[in-house]
Amino acid sequence: MQHSRTAGPLRAPGVTRGLTITASAVLAFTALPAGLAAADGGGGGGSGGGGTWVVHEGESIQAAVDAAESGDTIRIEAGEYHEAVCVDGKGLTIIGAGRGDDGTRIVWDEWTTPDQLPDVASTPCWEAQNGADPESDPDTLADDVSGLFFLNPDGQVRVRDLSTWNHPANGIAAWGADDFRVRQTAANAHERYGILAADSTHTRISRNTLQGLDRGTPESPNSGTAGIGITDSDLSYADVVANDVQGYNLGVFARESRSGVIRDNHVSGNCVGILVFDDALTEIPDATRQVEGGDWQLWSNEVTGNDRFCLAGVGEVEASLRVSGTGVGVVNADSVSLEDNQIHDNVPSVDPASLQFPAGGVVLVTLPPFNNSLGIDPGPADDIEVVRNTITGNVPVDVLLSATGFGPLGDVGDVEFEDNTCNASVPPELCAP
Repeated sequence: MQHSRTAGPLRAPGVTRGLTITASAVLAFTALPAGLAAADGGGGGGSGGGGTWVVHEGESIQAAVDAAESGDTIRIEAGEYHEAVCVDGKGLTIIGAGRGDDGTRIVWDEWTTPDQLPDVASTPCWEAQNGADPESDPDTLADDVSGLFFLNPDGQVRVRDLSTWNHPANGIAAWGADDFRVRQTAANAHERYGILAADSTHTRISRNTLQGLDRGTPESPNSGTAGIGITDSDLSYADVVANDVQGYNLGVFARESRSGVIRDNHVSGNCVGILVFDDALTEIPDATRQVEGGDWQLWSNEVTGNDRFCLAGVGEVEASLRVSGTGVGVVNADSVSLEDNQIHDNVPSVDPASLQFPAGGVVLVTLPPFNNSLGIDPGPADDIEVVRNTITGNVPVDVLLSATGFGPLGDVGDVEFEDNTCNASVPPELCAP
């Protein structure tokens, strides 16, 4: 890695080499990490950030992050980087050389079961993940690492033009961010989220590809929580646009979060395509808050072929709910609109009667209080608009509104249902000719 305005590279820790510095940086030398040169107005010695660091294959992204200041840019040349990178308290721009096979790849070892994961050193990021993640093993940090993790950044975050592979937590994640943007990346085979914005605001996730990997068994399949997650924020102000999400348990997951737009995405091959879920309590950074989940607009998405079978759920129902064949689900949330979407051919791969979450094209669901010791009731699903959608070829129904009498499900509140194309529904009059 090198600062763009110095002559000397900064290599991974432990590599012995010479140092070349510019004359203007001599006075700052004693304040810098070993092996790093500073330049006027740039990261590493300036007070305002704005410098650029270049990382070459064989060098360390983490070393660049540690040396950089908020506001700096890190450019990662094409190549494979075996790393999990913790960015603690800094707002950075990280730019790769492309998300394809010949671009910038941030990778972790391939693995199937958690016992195959390598031990890792403690960082604030992995400790935070371990403390908050209900699916994490509290006795190890091995399952808590992400490709790029931004913990409470103090400025804007930008990530683009790279790919992440196999990290057991997330591909790219930000907690506590304001102005987090991820563009033209590829997230592959992560166990929690491909891209996650948690407890964050002013988020934009656009033009990314996300592909899950099932590391479970036929009896207990699991391909990661979700491709994209917007979670734990009462002021999300998120824009999730033009992404391709395939092969996760959930494609796009808006959980315990308020205010955002999910538009122009292609979502297929998941257990549930898009899920807006008002849970009882937050997870990140802890389970002490309640967010009135809702105020989401779902526009012009294609949600098709979400036919995977998985066991979903956390807390009291961790990995125990049988789920398959749901296109779009809205659970307990209010003020949600679905307009001009193509929601078709979402068919469960197992008997629908064996499922513990309704299958269908669009399912609007009220659940009773569960999964929290305080008995908080986040329901009902209310003030929902379903307008000008094509909802066809879904099994067992194109549209379902939950009601008392359907197992533990409760009544849905106000629903505006107009100008949709659909065939089978519960209640039947929704799609009646």
